[in-house]
Amino acid sequence: MTQTVDKELEKLKYRLNLILIAGLCSMTLAPCVIFYFRGEGKIYWMIVFIGISYLVSRLPRAFYDKFQISRDTKIYKSLGVDKFKRFSTNGDFINRRIRKSFPNHRNVKNLQTVNDKLNETYTIEKSHTVLLVFCLLTNVYAVLTNSIATAVILFIGNILFNYYPNLLQQYNRIRYSRVVNNFA
Repeated sequence: MTQTVDKELEKLKYRLNLILIAGLCSMTLAPCVIFYFRGEGKIYWMIVFIGISYLVSRLPRAFYDKFQISRDTKIYKSLGVDKFKRFSTNGDFINRRIRKSFPNHRNVKNLQTVNDKLNETYTIEKSHTVLLVFCLLTNVYAVLTNSIATAVILFIGNILFNYYPNLLQQYNRIRYSRVVNNFA
């Protein structure tokens, strides 16, 4: 019985998060692909930017700790990260919707899941940083080729779907670290 419930829960989480992932693709990756394959951008530069982004993916965890804006959640709240959290993947609205069908569902259940979530923040931040760098480089290139509409879409998409998710991971890291440190 619980296996069926787990499958249904995972399906619901997947469907709800898919809407946000579609936004990521439509506001960042799709404009990049169109820009390069429509002919405004040269494929050569796309490959160079992918290479640079790959190198970013190899940065150690310590890099992200140094890039952390603050060790206090107040600055993140002043930037609206707590509000952004409501609309993000696995965010407040999605979790509220999931709990309507699965009232006992919790993302964090014990100290081990807090540690898992803490580690997950680095993985998520790294993936969004890779996309942020690729889209930022493409954004600058689009401006240089006078593809202003593409540049504007990429800039807005990059803020919404890469920069703010990175801030959210930093914010979550503070929250999870507090829990871990209280039990240490």
